[in-house]
Amino acid sequence: MRFRTHYLLYLVLAVTDAWLLSHPNLIGRVGIWLYRYSYIKNFPRALFFVLLAVVFSILMSELIKKFFPVRTAVLLLALLLVIASMAFMNVFIQFSSGTYQFTGKAFIWGAHLLPFILILIFIQSLYEVFRTGKLDQ
Repeated sequence: MRFRTHYLLYLVLAVTDAWLLSHPNLIGRVGIWLYRYSYIKNFPRALFFVLLAVVFSILMSELIKKFFPVRTAVLLLALLLVIASMAFMNVFIQFSSGTYQFTGKAFIWGAHLLPFILILIFIQSLYEVFRTGKLDQ
């Protein structure tokens, strides 16, 4: 796996997401304490878990591109893209109503940003498979 410049974008987005998730307002802090979301209690923990999700997704997409035939890789990456899109829609619906809408704009944007990063990763991987693969196998 050679270094590509879009990994810098993923790193910047992940750090931004961790910062946003670790800065909810008072209602958001009560919710974090009440529901025991200890993985986003402070910036270092949020950064660790966001980076863990991003790196795991990048490794998974790279392994799929490397070890599967083109058609299977396209299907698997498309499935992962659908799952990430469903996660984004779930966050959108959840944070549009109820008490989640009062957790602060930074926290809400941070919650939306992680699935969006995963969507970008899988779209980039699908593009690379289409660009480099032979689809008539």
